[in-house]
Amino acid sequence: MSKTEHECCAIEKAILKSFNRQSLLSNDDSLWSGIRFQFTHSNSASALPEEIIFPQHAIHIYTEMPSDYVIEARINGRSQKSSLVTGHSLIIPRGTAYWQSDNHKSKGITLGLNSGFLARTLSESIDLNCLELHPQFPTFDPLIYQIGLALKAELEQNRHSSRLYAESAATFLVTHLFHHYAFRFPKEQITTSGLPKYKLQQVIDYIHANLDCDIGLIELADLAKMSLSHFSRLFKQSTGYSPHQFVIKCRVDRALELLLKSDLSIADITYKVGFANQGHLTNHFKRLLGVTPKVVREK
Repeated sequence: MSKTEHECCAIEKAILKSFNRQSLLSNDDSLWSGIRFQFTHSNSASALPEEIIFPQHAIHIYTEMPSDYVIEARINGRSQKSSLVTGHSLIIPRGTAYWQSDNHKSKGITLGLNSGFLARTLSESIDLNCLELHPQFPTFDPLIYQIGLALKAELEQNRHSSRLYAESAATFLVTHLFHHYAFRFPKEQITTSGLPKYKLQQVIDYIHANLDCDIGLIELADLAKMSLSHFSRLFKQSTGYSPHQFVIKCRVDRALELLLKSDLSIADITYKVGFANQGHLTNHFKRLLGVTPKVVREK
């Protein structure tokens, strides 16, 4: 299992814990690529303590519940109360803020779709730069339900020889999702004038708000709804810096501000602006400003 898959497993376990659910069956020791499967049951009726931000596209299929099963869900600030029956599916795209409360125990299938698998599956037929998968409150979709049950049966019966079947089913599922539940927006035209001003400001604001975090190119490109190469090229045209260079510059600028206006130690400032250690801060600080943080602090 790759590092990314290990991280996804850890995240899924945290989500299951938050949902007060236990896994009855999963594809943890299978060789499935691109799709995660969990068949779970809730220990009791419960409400999430807080919203969960989903790290990957997910579908939850309700398979077993009492006839008077009701959930109250909140998706990106919008709320809805629903009475559910077997076969209802909840669609939660990556980055969606989700909260729910239910009134009974239930069992269900949760499918997680890796973004890399999704891109490979759709690259020849769908331009992902023009589509955005929309979250859906529980809706009855017989095809999603049947795919979920088929994957469960295959995992139970042929755990170690089910990869091709699972990935074929996942390909069909992904195509179905983006055909029926995605919103199309105008494709960003290739331009030599840089990012649109509103997108540039959105990205810069995000960088300034998250300097203490490990900011990645993927999340910045996702924010601008562009491919990695297209975003990187337009960002440099707009700012004169690559995204990586710009983040370093912002960290050094913030460190200078804190050195001049706060009593924080240089070590504390190092981590507050997102450098891995004080040596990294000193090297970049001297390269960009010509002096070390210690010299600035002593003035």
